[in-house]
Amino acid sequence: MSDNSDNSDNSDKYVTRLTLLARAKNPEDHQAWEEFVSFYQRFIYHILHKMSIDLNDFDDLVQVVLLRLWEGLASYDKQDCKFRSWLSCVTRNTVLNYLDKQQRQQNRQVQMGDCQEMHIFLNGLSDTELDKMIEHEWRAYISTLALEKLKKLFSGVAIDAFLLSQAEVSTEDIAEKLGIKKASVYVLTSRVRSKFVDEMRRLVRELEL
Repeated sequence: MSDNSDNSDNSDKYVTRLTLLARAKNPEDHQAWEEFVSFYQRFIYHILHKMSIDLNDFDDLVQVVLLRLWEGLASYDKQDCKFRSWLSCVTRNTVLNYLDKQQRQQNRQVQMGDCQEMHIFLNGLSDTELDKMIEHEWRAYISTLALEKLKKLFSGVAIDAFLLSQAEVSTEDIAEKLGIKKASVYVLTSRVRSKFVDEMRRLVRELEL
């Protein structure tokens, strides 16, 4: 039942400072941009898959989206819209422009049918629908990031107990499944849940504000 969560504050590289978004807006802060890419690249991959993008040069498209974000980040103002809304707008516009270019290239006619279908799909998504999709996927994504962090802080049994409790498995069944006492289930799930909430808040503060 041991964990090393007491040492997390000392080992955590994210100390109180400007948020990642605020730092990444500075084109001279290369470390901030690398951190930005490490967090958002995987999410953009996932969003493009959700948009039904299936191109041979998929990796290149992800890089183009990141480039457009980098170009526009300095002028992004959170007072105008949520970052995720801006992200979804940049992503969709980048993909649509990319598909338009694909359709104009005569030597890529084999793929024109697929491009047209994806173009219709993206144009058919309202801003609200796209925002909802982005919101849902983003919450799932930062939950995954938070859980990855917790797996470095807690034992496997503690994480398993927490995940089972999140799946609404009863305390009795968790105790039986993991071979621990009911009291231990309460303690472990409470500790992990508390850290999980803290980590989610930190990620929201770091990546959204």
